[in-house]
Amino acid sequence: MNQSGVYSAFAWLLWFCALALVVGPAHAQPPTASNDDGTLTVIVEGVEGALRDNVLATLDINRFAGQAAPEEVRLRWLHGRAEREIRQALEPFGYYAPTIETELNRTPEGWEARYRIQSGEPILIAVLDVRVLGEGQQDTAFQRVLDPLPLTQGEPLDHVRYERLKQTLETVAIERGFFDARFTQRAILIDLDAYEAAIHLHYDAGQRYRFGDVTFKQNILSPELLARFPRFQPGDPYTTRDLLRLQSDLFASPYFAQVQISAPPDPASGIAPIEVELEPNAQRRYSFGLGYGTDTGIRGRARLEQRWINRQGHHYEAELLGSQIQAGLGFRYMIPGRDPTTDEYALTAGYVRQEHQQQDFERITLGGSWQHQDGRWLKNYNLNYQYEEFSIGNVPTKTSLLLIPGLNWTWVAADDRLHTTRGLLFGIELRGASTALLSDITFVQSALRLKGIYALNENSRFIARADAGTTFIQENFEQLPASLRFFTGGDASVRGYAFNQIGPTDADGVVIGGKNLLVGSLEYEHRIWENWSLAAFVDSGDAFDGTSPDLKTGAGFGLRWRSPVGPVRIDFASGLDRPPGDVFRFSFSIGPDL
Repeated sequence: MNQSGVYSAFAWLLWFCALALVVGPAHAQPPTASNDDGTLTVIVEGVEGALRDNVLATLDINRFAGQAAPEEVRLRWLHGRAEREIRQALEPFGYYAPTIETELNRTPEGWEARYRIQSGEPILIAVLDVRVLGEGQQDTAFQRVLDPLPLTQGEPLDHVRYERLKQTLETVAIERGFFDARFTQRAILIDLDAYEAAIHLHYDAGQRYRFGDVTFKQNILSPELLARFPRFQPGDPYTTRDLLRLQSDLFASPYFAQVQISAPPDPASGIAPIEVELEPNAQRRYSFGLGYGTDTGIRGRARLEQRWINRQGHHYEAELLGSQIQAGLGFRYMIPGRDPTTDEYALTAGYVRQEHQQQDFERITLGGSWQHQDGRWLKNYNLNYQYEEFSIGNVPTKTSLLLIPGLNWTWVAADDRLHTTRGLLFGIELRGASTALLSDITFVQSALRLKGIYALNENSRFIARADAGTTFIQENFEQLPASLRFFTGGDASVRGYAFNQIGPTDADGVVIGGKNLLVGSLEYEHRIWENWSLAAFVDSGDAFDGTSPDLKTGAGFGLRWRSPVGPVRIDFASGLDRPPGDVFRFSFSIGPDL
């Protein structure tokens, strides 16, 4: 080969090698995380609690902790960012001058990233300038936010509290109708040389809007009735609480299935007119139920509700009840009162027949009532004309015709009526009749009811209740109808005893009821898992004629489940005074705490 041929071959060889260097990498796979380097361990030392949690959440390298380590180049890049990320994580807690040591080492298992942190002293607030301007300056809700402030001059800076303060101010503004509110100044100035912070937070609430006219869009009720639902008047200061209550009251009424409320503010007038769109319920509702109660045995119910009859909001309900000891039929015609959410007039009719342990009666009633909310008191006044045919024990069947006026007042204070942690219920009932007013006998009867619930903590609570009653009768006690006598024993009174099996007895041992009543109960409940609790209880009570009760006591334990409609209670009790107590008795109930 001549010299030119050698040069030509050598040129081709150089060109081929260059091509291989260019093309070769184009087909190579990009570097990825690999198990070849083992797993990554991330260790943070020197800080605890919320500080440590925030550091770990901020560290980008911590995303790979406990997993296959990324390739070394990327790992070292992440490690290099760690100090800056740690400083950022500490600043919200007021630490602006930490000392941070970082290490990244190979271990037999893979890689270990270690960060030793000395947070140092927190920066202190030297200037705290927080103001609410405009009409909000005199608003009580804003004053409660500012006094006391969640931040304190001379204390460490806490960015979380600062952000929470800003959010609270904005929330109050929305709830109170300050729709033009805005921050005119919001800054945290950090002076690292003096190592102090200055907070300047100025919130101009502007004007407070007022309610305008309320417009209801529906076609079943009269405007006059709907105008009685709002608890505010046009021109009153705006609050979202009033609107939510209006929505709740309308939805709780029998009339509407959907309630939508809008209140678009008008900046020019400072007025927020209210528009309420209402979707009516089905006019009729039928419901049926079948169950079992340890007091009543198998029981069933059928109910018809006519949710509205006319534009004045009149409605009625009819109910048929049946169990192994009682059967009944009831009818109730209701007319909204001045406040349709709480006040109501009612016309009633009912029939009840009971056959149980020779405590038999058949009763027919016609009557009316007026219910009125007075603060925390729910007051009910009623008048019933009652015919009853009854037979108790070995006494021959008797009849009674009574016109009975009465009242029933209930006072309740509770954090939650359905599942109560702190609450108190007090009830009083008074009724009577007179031979001077269309009645066969003269009597006066009163009853008191008290129930309190107190939670020690989120898992434990005590429940106490007491019932007392007394009867004055001018005639022989045998003339008092069976349905008006006091009995006790059963699921709702003294557990461990059968229904109505505590009280005075006749010569044959049949419980015939008494003039007086005294019952007490104490229960301790402890949560064991989520919505499940265990309970231990003791009940004691008596129905009696004299001045001294012969108390019968029952004790036991139970299981509780916190259901959406109230606690479900399953109890196992023993009557400690036998007879009439049972060695072992099961009871079941469901319903609100108060």
